[in-house]
Amino acid sequence: MLYKYGTRSFQDVILAEQAALRGLLNSYLREKEINDPRCQLSTLEEVDFVNQETIDLIKKHNTQWFKIVLPLTQITIVGLLSYYSITGQHQYGYNLYVSTKGSAMSATQKAFVAVSPQQIVELLLLEVSYNVNDAIKESLLLDMREQIANSIRRTAIYVRHAQLNVAGAEGSPLSYTRSEQSMVYGHPFHPTPKSSEGFTDIDLSQYAPEMGAVFALHYMAVSNELLCEEWIGKRPIPPSTIVGAAQIKLGERFEAYSLLPIHPWQMKYVSQQPHVQALMSQSKLIDLGPLGLEDGQQVYPTSSVRTVWDPKERLFYKLPLHVRITNFIRENSVDQVRRTMDASIILHAFQSGRKAGMYPGMDILAETGFQTVHVPDIPVHEQEELFASFAVVYRQAEQLTMEEQAACFVAAALLEQPPDGQEPLLFKAVRQSNQGLLPNWEGWLAAYLKLSMLPLLHLFAEQGISLEAHVQNSLIVLDQGAPVRYYVRDLEGISVNRNLAEKQGWTPHLIPADSPVLYTEVEAWKRLKYYFFVNHLGALIHTIARCNEVDEASYWQIVRRVLMHELTLIEANHPSSGYLHDLVENPLFPAKANFISRFEQRSEAPDYVQIPNPIYHSGRDV
Repeated sequence: MLYKYGTRSFQDVILAEQAALRGLLNSYLREKEINDPRCQLSTLEEVDFVNQETIDLIKKHNTQWFKIVLPLTQITIVGLLSYYSITGQHQYGYNLYVSTKGSAMSATQKAFVAVSPQQIVELLLLEVSYNVNDAIKESLLLDMREQIANSIRRTAIYVRHAQLNVAGAEGSPLSYTRSEQSMVYGHPFHPTPKSSEGFTDIDLSQYAPEMGAVFALHYMAVSNELLCEEWIGKRPIPPSTIVGAAQIKLGERFEAYSLLPIHPWQMKYVSQQPHVQALMSQSKLIDLGPLGLEDGQQVYPTSSVRTVWDPKERLFYKLPLHVRITNFIRENSVDQVRRTMDASIILHAFQSGRKAGMYPGMDILAETGFQTVHVPDIPVHEQEELFASFAVVYRQAEQLTMEEQAACFVAAALLEQPPDGQEPLLFKAVRQSNQGLLPNWEGWLAAYLKLSMLPLLHLFAEQGISLEAHVQNSLIVLDQGAPVRYYVRDLEGISVNRNLAEKQGWTPHLIPADSPVLYTEVEAWKRLKYYFFVNHLGALIHTIARCNEVDEASYWQIVRRVLMHELTLIEANHPSSGYLHDLVENPLFPAKANFISRFEQRSEAPDYVQIPNPIYHSGRDV
């Protein structure tokens, strides 16, 4: 076997492998711009080992055969689609087959033979690496194999945990915190969505959101002379329980220090670094240990793993974590913090002048500042390493009162198919909010689009602010089953139209003209189309359509109708007009090529490919 997962149960591994294989197949199809892999297989006699599960699946109404030709390695993959998605989020039958033509076939050998998920993964890797220089090919393949295996193994652990806890979860209401910790499978178009290099299995049980982790933050006392910070508005005061515990430990020295929260895992990492050890020996940094545990001052890791949530303080801490999660080491670099703060400054300027009722239903959870350690008398690259290792970004969420938290959920978690095979959490959340009843989904979607899509479009057109509104950055609030509020978070991903920023005086007066948050209009618009329409609406509509056993096109027609209606309400020269026309008239959408970019280790600057725009194409059928 190519991949080894330890002592995971067989069923856990099967589900983890199926999820990984689906992500890789769909990513490959998208990135090779194979929009419709469906085919007619002339006869089942061509296929070896057609088991009962496959036969039963063939009998289902919408089941179809698919075929993927790998042109470089001259392999053909066939199997069954249990659901065809116009945005490429296909669902597959468990059994897949590959061609044997071109090999030394015996007279009795079938044209296609059954293969394992691991073999399909290996075939896809060999295909994307076919033309790579031999000097680096094996290194790239080894790295990718290890990352995929890591992701599958972690997923199997999370699947097992979810299955063991399903009975208890069924008896308790879905809440905001629980939704943050319910993403078992992760990004559906990513080759390694759950990989985490640096965490041990014990670390997962302590710190992984998928394991229901909760812990107290570690604290470092930082000499005021080494503290680097920036705030928009008032600097938040640490919880009184934390301050009191720190005062006891520091005594008379308390006023000479500031308190810096640190992830417990990161504290173990930084304490081994020579510069940190030197600063601690000089008492410029003092390890205060975990604070607040006795008083219940605990935090919950969210779906991003390193960002933690304090429901009492209504505050997120975006913490550095020297763990490679999916693609990157998750520390807060100088550039990332600068992007976040510049985005926050612009957003604050916009919010200050925002008219009442502007973009109703949508709100933004804004970062309000950061703190880190700055040591001036060491080389610049070492300064930046220390900066990234300690930098914590604060995100206020005063809007998320305890009442709001009971009805607010992370979109990404709502849209996953749970390991138990039951309906997704979106349906559970709606039932919970609506006396057990499900809504008319056409009306539900139209209402949601007015809360999310239209405000996002007008914000970009009128202010030049393009939010990274993918499903993991989006929160949905329900009332009586209906969407009533929409939140966007994580300003690091904002892109601002440079031209509008200049016109509104944001540059160079508020942020510099070379700020990393500034983009061309074309690039900022591309990012909004990908993050919201392809990533967000693609996942939402796929989930609703699949669970209702209907074609996705019927829901994309609703998106089109909402956009067309909005065009009737605005003047022809309105700033949003051109963007609305682009959405309904452009036959293509941009989509990230995560698989190939990740394989070639270009994840920080991934390629984009073109996929069919379902808004445009659904309109051609009505």
